[in-house]
Amino acid sequence: MENGKPYYNIYHHEKDVNYSVRVADSLFILNTYNAKIWKEIFDSQLAADEKYIYSDLGMLIMQKVVEEVSGTNLDSYMSENFYVPMGLHRLLYNPTSKFPIDDIIPTENDTSFRRSLIQGYVHDPAAAMLGGVAGNAGIFSDASSLAVIMQMLLNGGSYGGKQYLKKETIDLFTSRYYKDGTNRRGLVFDKPEVDKSKNGPTASSASPFTFGHTGFTGTCAWADPATDLVFVFLSNRVFPDANNNKLAQGNYRTDIMEAFYEIIRNNTSAAK
Repeated sequence: MENGKPYYNIYHHEKDVNYSVRVADSLFILNTYNAKIWKEIFDSQLAADEKYIYSDLGMLIMQKVVEEVSGTNLDSYMSENFYVPMGLHRLLYNPTSKFPIDDIIPTENDTSFRRSLIQGYVHDPAAAMLGGVAGNAGIFSDASSLAVIMQMLLNGGSYGGKQYLKKETIDLFTSRYYKDGTNRRGLVFDKPEVDKSKNGPTASSASPFTFGHTGFTGTCAWADPATDLVFVFLSNRVFPDANNNKLAQGNYRTDIMEAFYEIIRNNTSAAK
């Protein structure tokens, strides 16, 4: 940034041969800047003392791992091996390439970086500068498509008669990585709060086996193997800006999730 605006040598407002990576509707980043971004990621300093810090670096680097092993781009790999075979045609990266803009909810009126309404482009700045395809962010979806992904994970990796992932892999990633202590997280996936005196990301009735994620933009997707519950809540809470924190303040997502557990308990009691 220069004087509060995208630096001209790195960004152009019109696409050309050297600036063809789209960051927003009328903003393109220098093609070769990708290498500098990855160098910054790889050179990130580790803390001297061992403590948990929430970071996207692991998932950003995971993109490189997937692409190296598969021999193809992350978006193509995911589409060909998961989304298309599962019939999920509304789950994809860079949705403006396939859907009209009016079908896509606006995310944020970005006044600090892209200086425009972000609609149809990933909210995360790192993913945006990487062209909208990244390991940490960039996937757009509707609720039903996301529910299918969570159900596949609940099924032990199978869906529609096809095995997509090994159950052992899912169990590894969706279990608490540190069995002792207060770090509740699994690998990639978040888990219910260990300390019940704290507000956690899930309903209080969620079992310890529950796994999922609550995103910065207000979205969340959770699955509980103990009750076979899939809970998906889509939101653009950062519209018009990221200062809107009413979802967390009102505990709306966790309260709605708790209401489903209440329904399950009532139906179970009625069945008896």
